[in-house]
Amino acid sequence: MEKSRILIIDDDPNLRKTLSDILKVKGYEAFAAENGEKALAFLRANPVDLLLIDLALPDMSGLDVLSKAKTDFPAMAAIILTGNATIESAVEATKQGACSYLMKPYDIEQLVDNIRRAIGKPHADLKIITVYNPLGGMGTTTIAVNLATCLAGNNAKVALIDLNLFSGDVATFLNLNPAYTLSSVTKNISRIDSSFIMSVMTRHSSGMHVLTEPLEVDECSDITPEQISHILNTFRDVFSHVIIDTGGYIAGCNTAVFEASNTILYNTVMNLPSLKNTKRYIAGLEKNGFMKGKVKLLVNRYTQRADISIEEAEKVLNWKVFHTIPNEYKEVVESINNGVPIVSLYPRSAVSKAIVNLSELLK
Repeated sequence: MEKSRILIIDDDPNLRKTLSDILKVKGYEAFAAENGEKALAFLRANPVDLLLIDLALPDMSGLDVLSKAKTDFPAMAAIILTGNATIESAVEATKQGACSYLMKPYDIEQLVDNIRRAIGKPHADLKIITVYNPLGGMGTTTIAVNLATCLAGNNAKVALIDLNLFSGDVATFLNLNPAYTLSSVTKNISRIDSSFIMSVMTRHSSGMHVLTEPLEVDECSDITPEQISHILNTFRDVFSHVIIDTGGYIAGCNTAVFEASNTILYNTVMNLPSLKNTKRYIAGLEKNGFMKGKVKLLVNRYTQRADISIEEAEKVLNWKVFHTIPNEYKEVVESINNGVPIVSLYPRSAVSKAIVNLSELLK
């Protein structure tokens, strides 16, 4: 098997030699360059699978090297290494396509693990599905939790994130007492890579990994859209699907989530006030550039005896219903109170079957 080729770009000769020796022992071909210009010249003449780039080089920023290398070789993987981590440089590195952002001194096994993920896995196949209603009370968390459970049951690598920052319920719905939460990640932005992410997420018995809302309300205000974007980009190294449960305005962290999402499931119910707000928020989503191709209308607690039919709702909203979830109040409440997803507690129920069908449509 052909060995993967790694170029180390660092002005410290001792580090270049030590890292080269270690990577060769680990089974890689290692090359080194002491500055950005020599690294770019090497790339023009030699194929490379991955770059290890020091952020502070003598002739140019490591981010400049990353940008120029990605322009000429967009499929090339890259990891940024730095002794002076900042949120701004971490966010910028992620935007420019870095797979990881590690702070010196780093654990060598952690670095090698990141290298393996960067070289061995494509980063464009992540599906982010956001379940959203701005006001709450529509069963959005029930759908998010059970959709994630279904996908995890199909051997997908699934993450579930609670971004209802001020009133999240995912931990309660799953009977979890997480040691770490979303704020554990955002407070350690300089350490964020796939290994760190996995160390702070809570594994559910279904196989999915869960990141819950902060325990303290005060912590929620410190979370930024840039941090959310960085976290979601890091998930590409680990997961095939990310389910996000969120609510609130079309602003702030929600904007970052909507931009990253492949699908936004707008969840509503069939009554006049809910449909009125749905129409308002459809207009808001479109105004912000999130068109109906990405946003899909989901009707929860649907009953055929409702005063408003699906056809009437579609006519009022000028928007086709993507899927319906039937109303089984007693079974759903029982599953919530037991902290067990209804697709696990009552797999033969109409609600469970509808959510399983939804997961098949979104796979």
